[in-house]
Amino acid sequence: MAALQDLLPGFQTVGGDLYSHGMVSMHGGNLSVRQDTNLCITRSGSRLGYLDQSDLIQTGINKDDPNTKLASSELAVHRAIYRKTPFAAVVHCHPIHAVVLSFLRDKIVPSDEAGKLFIPVVPVIGFGIEPVPGGFPQEIAEVLNSYPVVIVHGHGSFARGMTLAEAYAITELLEISCRILYLLKK
Repeated sequence: MAALQDLLPGFQTVGGDLYSHGMVSMHGGNLSVRQDTNLCITRSGSRLGYLDQSDLIQTGINKDDPNTKLASSELAVHRAIYRKTPFAAVVHCHPIHAVVLSFLRDKIVPSDEAGKLFIPVVPVIGFGIEPVPGGFPQEIAEVLNSYPVVIVHGHGSFARGMTLAEAYAITELLEISCRILYLLKK
């Protein structure tokens, strides 16, 4: 299992990029990486743009421990993703244009070339249902077996990858594609 100080730079880079690009508010979003039967996830209420080592919480994928209560409110979703998929990293954030489109559509179909190539369809989970933190964990995990990213209606996106950088790249592409759709009024 990687030490927290070894994981911190990757969390800081992705958290900083999410914050500087407006995809999370001061205390919104969360990041995690798989570590065998454990995961490392951002602390509840952490500021992704300014993470330090105390913001990284190691806990079990399949069982609670004393650190569990410190983890993000989306822990159940991250756990479900690691239980049901082979992926090693998850980025959850609130990209503005993607969230706006999730109020209007039950799936996002990008019009731009990169979007068509890498995320040709992005399902919207819970369309028309009021979102709650940690909601739809099984549905999100199931969708992420077939799609690199999913949006929870009115809430935000979950992207998976083998690294945080990979999951971030998919998240950024989602927001760019959604911004293009929004500006095109498509």
